[in-house]
Amino acid sequence: MTARPVGFRVLRAVAAVVILAVIGYVVYTTGRDWFAGQIDPEGEPGAPVTVIVQSGATTADIGSILSEKGVIPNSTFFRYYAQWKDQGNFQAGEYTFAENMSADEAIEVLLAGPRQIEYGEFVVPEGLWISEMLPRIAQQIEGVTVEDLEAVLASGQLTPRYRPPGQTSWEGLLFPAKYFIEDDVTALEVLAKMNDEFARVTGELGYGGAERKHNMSAYEVIIIASLVEAEAKVDEDRPKIARVIYNRLRDNHWLGIDATYLYALQDRQAQLTTELLNSTENPYYSRRQTGLPPTPIAMPSKASLEAAMNPAEGDWLFYVLSPDGRTHNFATTDEEFLEFKRIAEEAGVLDG
Repeated sequence: MTARPVGFRVLRAVAAVVILAVIGYVVYTTGRDWFAGQIDPEGEPGAPVTVIVQSGATTADIGSILSEKGVIPNSTFFRYYAQWKDQGNFQAGEYTFAENMSADEAIEVLLAGPRQIEYGEFVVPEGLWISEMLPRIAQQIEGVTVEDLEAVLASGQLTPRYRPPGQTSWEGLLFPAKYFIEDDVTALEVLAKMNDEFARVTGELGYGGAERKHNMSAYEVIIIASLVEAEAKVDEDRPKIARVIYNRLRDNHWLGIDATYLYALQDRQAQLTTELLNSTENPYYSRRQTGLPPTPIAMPSKASLEAAMNPAEGDWLFYVLSPDGRTHNFATTDEEFLEFKRIAEEAGVLDG
């Protein structure tokens, strides 16, 4: 066996070290560049990206959203980088980022805080008809017209809770309240808020169990709530008026609620003549026909919806305005009713 010269072995060792050094340098620079690219990607920021940071979102949550939307390349590196920079607990809200941002640029956007949204409001009082409500809304919201609102209601984009198949009326199915809105709100967003709130309130009041509790559909109970809304002037009367309606329906009496005539005529100042009150030409006329009108006749308040779902206990069949012009007296017999009516007429709160 021939021994290799010592110089050759040294040269080979040096070559190996050089090769390892080169490999190490390549790995190092490649890894360094890759890691750097996860924090600061090549190229300039691109198109704007809107991101909603929800309340309670962690830095990891935010990083995941930003990565999914192409704002940053790597959510894990973003999280650790933000921790290393001692940044976190970012505010909830709406932010505008850009595609292909560096971690520093994204953190800078977050530190600046969410976009300040300008809010307005609109108010819908209880007891209105749809024909009164839509102009009231349009007057309060710039850029939203009655035609826009009508088109949304007819479009099928919204589904009213509890409305039966085949029924197209939205009467009584949008909740009256004060609503806060963004300045650029659309007609669809306005009505969606009212529709959602109606579903929330009626669900909270147990309207899903209407048939089990009253042997009526939820829609029929909503009709009763609208009648209560049209008749009651104070909250304490609402459950009693609801009971009178249930009792009269039970006994197959006509309801005799004048507000149904005004609704049918779409005229709150209409003169209710004897001929009109005795007419049966319209399904809303309630003095010579039994049963409920085909739709609600007003936008019921929560108090009226609750009264219709939970009427007072009592045998009353009549109610008549008291001399104060606000509360009602409740009667179980014709004689009591006639006496309360005489008292109201003498007080001038009821026409003879």
